Amino acid sequence: MRDELMTEALCWQVESKVSADYAYKAKAAFDLSCYCPNEACLVKVHPKKLKNTYFYAPERHVAGCPNEARSTEPSINPGEPRPRPADEPRKPVPNLLGAGPTLRKKTREPTKAELLQLAVTVRTLPAYYPGTLEEVIDAWSQFTPGERALQPLTIGNQQLTYETAFTFLGSASDDIDSLNPRERIIFGASTVREADYSFLIESRKRFLHEAKKVPLLLVSSKKKILPDYLPTLAGKKATLFWHGAIPRLTDKKNAFRFDLDASSPYAGIVLRSGEQAPWVSAGPASAPAQP
Repeated sequence: MRDELMTEALCWQVESKVSADYAYKAKAAFDLSCYCPNEACLVKVHPKKLKNTYFYAPERHVAGCPNEARSTEPSINPGEPRPRPADEPRKPVPNLLGAGPTLRKKTREPTKAELLQLAVTVRTLPAYYPGTLEEVIDAWSQFTPGERALQPLTIGNQQLTYETAFTFLGSASDDIDSLNPRERIIFGASTVREADYSFLIESRKRFLHEAKKVPLLLVSSKKKILPDYLPTLAGKKATLFWHGAIPRLTDKKNAFRFDLDASSPYAGIVLRSGEQAPWVSAGPASAPAQP
């Protein structure tokens, strides 16, 4: 029996384990079939959200299943056991930057034999928990350097960790083509300047072009919908994170500029106040900005 909430289950459509948060968010668009991953149980479960998000089994787990919830507290009504409150689960750590695994259309429910085979196959694998760029950076910011090296993170087809998925501009080559922002999250010190009609975000790191070093530059028009706190970063130390966009040399050849699609939560830029480095933990994440 467990004292904490059940937060992982087998998913027939994903053909792996998924987190309760992922299953709950996905159920609005897709009717997922989820099951207890214990090989002796395999009962059907459903995601539910009250204070926390978790899986529950309407038909109860098999007796003795480690995912069976305790109910040891006496009830105010004799004869009616009162479930013991479960410990609040830790917030899941995204292990995938993106929308999540491809859902395979299934026309039938799995057999017990198929579920058992799936449970055995994914026994040691982590449950899928997709995250947005902001959520991944939130997690990275709160990990210690040692934790980053242990936490897995998939970007595209790359099986990485929170250490190898991030590229620090302070240690990067002066050749901008050496960066790989489509498969990595790039970050480094930057400044935010406010102009009459826009905000200018400029990297401290300079890159070599024809014997001259020029910065990365992002210009965000004030006509766009911007976070209220972005002006508070103007003139202060900040850290720029970005993923997905390839910088191009400007016509004036005085900067590498990149344009971003603000419609995607999985690519773009995020700003953090202060200067963050890979060898320190930033602690609780500050508010991100997406110009």
